[in-house]
Amino acid sequence: MSVIISIDPGKSKCGIAVVNSSGEVLKREVVSTTNIVEILSEFINEYSANKFLIGSGTFSKTVKKMIINSLPNIPIEVIDEKYSTEVARKLYFKEYPPKGIFKIIPLGLQIPPVPYDDFAAVVLAKKYFNLSIL
Repeated sequence: MSVIISIDPGKSKCGIAVVNSSGEVLKREVVSTTNIVEILSEFINEYSANKFLIGSGTFSKTVKKMIINSLPNIPIEVIDEKYSTEVARKLYFKEYPPKGIFKIIPLGLQIPPVPYDDFAAVVLAKKYFNLSIL
């Protein structure tokens, strides 16, 4: 079974998800961009990942360069991240449904109370494996 580490890159933070080819999310986390190589090294060892998948959006080239310079033996594939943030927000609210008064506010008008870049990384991984996202 193939295991990849999917990355939603950003200037100050990145979403990371470790996902296997059946779509099981083994780990997801939002980390500081400055610490990404260290975290990726840990995840490679812990989950025996064999590929990095990185979103093509903001800061993609910079994060990719950081990874190549420090972890050159793991292949990297760039994937289009169009609409991944919007889908990630839906995925976040599916996993953490609003409570109390927030139940009556349409989800399209709500923003998750925490960074959800890790959910965007999950979206990218499931897109890569051609799996259903929601």
